[in-house]
Order: sequence, then structure tokens, then C-alpha cells
Amino acid sequence: MNDKEPTDSCGHVFVLHCGADGIATDGVLINNDDQDSNGVVKVVESKIDSSNKIQRYEAGKSNNDVMTVIKSFLDTGAEHFQGKKSSFRRGKPLLSFDPTSFFGPDIAGDSEKKVSVFQEMIPYVYSIVDNFGVDVAICIPEEETFSIVEALRNDLCPFSGGPFWMLSEGQIANAVRLAEDAKAGRLSVFVGAGISIPSGAPSWGGLLESLAIKAGMSEDDRKSLAQLSFLDQPTILAEEMKDSFKPAIAELIAEASFYTPAHVLLKTLKAPAITTNYDDLYEAAAASSNVHVPTLPWQSREMIKSNHNERNSLLKLHGCINHPNSIILSRGDYMRYPDTSQALRGRLHGIFLTTNVLFCGFSMTDDNVHKVIDDMRKVVYEDGEPDVHKFGTILSMTENKMFNRLWDQDFHLQSFGISWADNPSWYHDCFLDYMISSCIKKA
Repeated sequence: MNDKEPTDSCGHVFVLHCGADGIATDGVLINNDDQDSNGVVKVVESKIDSSNKIQRYEAGKSNNDVMTVIKSFLDTGAEHFQGKKSSFRRGKPLLSFDPTSFFGPDIAGDSEKKVSVFQEMIPYVYSIVDNFGVDVAICIPEEETFSIVEALRNDLCPFSGGPFWMLSEGQIANAVRLAEDAKAGRLSVFVGAGISIPSGAPSWGGLLESLAIKAGMSEDDRKSLAQLSFLDQPTILAEEMKDSFKPAIAELIAEASFYTPAHVLLKTLKAPAITTNYDDLYEAAAASSNVHVPTLPWQSREMIKSNHNERNSLLKLHGCINHPNSIILSRGDYMRYPDTSQALRGRLHGIFLTTNVLFCGFSMTDDNVHKVIDDMRKVVYEDGEPDVHKFGTILSMTENKMFNRLWDQDFHLQSFGISWADNPSWYHDCFLDYMISSCIKKA
């Protein structure tokens, strides 16, 4: 019966269309192909860098049953992370696993047996998030099985408020509206740096500090450099590092190699996507479920040749680590942007004209994006007044009445807390999960 109330510290059960091995998670269960493990889970601590760690739990296929392995992982991991902070700057620690990686041929080829495993598994996962205050991500790479688990989560959640009990009525209404836009093919997503931060990606300031160290600058020079603006510091660093400057940027960004749940949820929309991020985590999240997302401008000709649906593509406005010389970082790069990247801006104009844009993890401070939005005002406003239909939706972590005043004429606005003490990043990811769930239910 769905009549239980969650505890105050209850976590969330994510159902994600991805592989488990590449996700930014505090604990992950990996199949090590040990055929004689009998469900015994081994702990292997994997250090990513000086601040982020993933606790790896390894096991092979159990001679007993799949649930022996899954329960052992959840029990051990939840007890370990209960009451601890996430290593990935998440609202709650996250445990992730792909149950299908432990299916033998007898289960993998039998739909009824698969469903039976999921029906036993999902209530147990809910008991873990409720009792230990952690999040759990059930990662399913195969699309049809993902849809099955998504539906079962809705049916088997024990809480009276359903799987998304934590969302307000307003948040639910906005998520449903966005899901309807996505199903109708009129939604696009703008992926900002805030989506990659939980992966361990450096902030802008952190990136510049690391570059200064790589350049061999003295502590005094680094302190002087830090007094310059974020746009002027790269000019000095480029002079110091010469041809190695942009490759060094790519190398530092690539150290954050784990996609976040938000990357997975947004790519699941298969909507036109835009980003100012240099990393390739959005593409990696898609690849983990065997979906190829072409990146523009580099793969535009490939899209035409292969007849790829242009909706499922990623426009990279500020360059990419896989093409280091394309990276936009210094004031000079930004000043020359209208001359060097006019085609990209034109593509963005087209997306704004034909879809509702969902901004996620984006601070709305980029001048190039401001210019495109202002261009939209020039052609859409009637007699200087905004149209009744807005350009899209901005998701922001915390409420700011002046930010709202600045943007509410042109965008729907959704925030997730009054302050960071309200754990807004957790509600943000739950909101995205509900949006995807609503898309699937509509389908």
C-alpha cells in the first residue's frame, strides 16, 4: 500500500537511462565477472583526485540470486554513507548500480523474470533511502528496460505522495509543462556549468588557479594574477604558457570525467541542446546508453551524411576539450566571438525562435547569450512589449527577487530554495527526474 510517510531525512530513488560505471556517485556497484562470488561484495576505494572519491563495490553473478548482490551492496553502502557528506557536492550521498549487469541469460532473456526482480528490488531500495538518508540511482542502459523500471517505480513507491513527494505543487506544475513541451518537440535545453560542478569540474576561479600553477608562476605572481578579472587572467596565462595554454585547459577539465545525474536526465529528453561548457560529460552520459549525440559545429557534416535527427545534437558555444583551440576563455576570445562564431550564434537564434529553452545550471551572465536574447526581443516584442508566450524557463537554485525582476518578462522562473541551507541542488535533480518521468508516462 502507498500510505507511508517518508522520514525527514529520506533520500530519492532515481531511475536513470545510463550505465553505472561512469556516473559521479559516492558508491557504485560493478560486476567484476567473478562467477564464484556467491553475492559477496568487495570494497575497492578509488581515488579520483585530492577531493573526490568513489567507493567501488565489486561482485560477480551470484549463484543464489541477483537480489543477494544488490541487497549486500545497498546494505553495506548505505551504512557507510549514512550521515556523511557527498564527495561530489551533492545534496545527499549517492549510491548507483545497474541491476541488469548481474542478469544471467535466464533472466536477461525472460521479461517476466526481469520484472519479478525489479518488483522485489524497488521496495527494498525505498527502504534504504528512507532509513539511511541516501539517494540511490538505478541505472538502466537499455531503453525498453529503463521504461519498465520507471513505470514500476511509480507503482511500487510506498509513500502516499508518490516518488516525488518532495516537490511542491508549483514545481510539479512546471515540470509537467516542460514535459509536455518535450513530448511535443518544442523544448530545447541549455546546459550550464552548474550541471558539471557535481562531477568534480573546477569552478572558473579554480581552473585559473590550476593553470597558474601549471605555468610555474610564483605564489606572489599568482596572488597578483588573482586580482585581475576572470577574463583578463587568461590573457596573462596564455602569454606564460604559449601553445600549451589551451591544451592545458582541456587536460584540467578532462580530469572531471564522471557525468552527473542531471547530465543523464537532460540527455534523456533527446532535445536540441546547447552548452557553454568545455567538457564532454553530456555526450558521455548519452554514450553510456549507446546513444550518439553529435557535437556542433564539428560534426555538422556527419549529421547530414548519416541523416541524424538534428534534434538530438549538442551545440557547443564556447568550445570543447576535444578541440582545445576552440576554447573561449580570455577577454580577447569573447571580443572576437561575433566574428569567429557567427554561425553558432545563428544556430542559437534558430533554437530560440522555434523552441522553448530550458536553462539548467546557467548563471545568465554570458554576454553572448544576452545578445541573442535581446535579438529575440527585437523580432518578437510588439510595440516594445513582450509576447504572451515566453522564451523558455530558467531553473535557479535559490530565490532572488531581483533576478526574478530582471528575467520574468521573458522566462518562466523556477527556484528550489530560499538559501543554500535548503539543499536546492537536491530538489533541482528531483525536479528533472520528475520531468523525465512525466515524459515517459505521456508516451
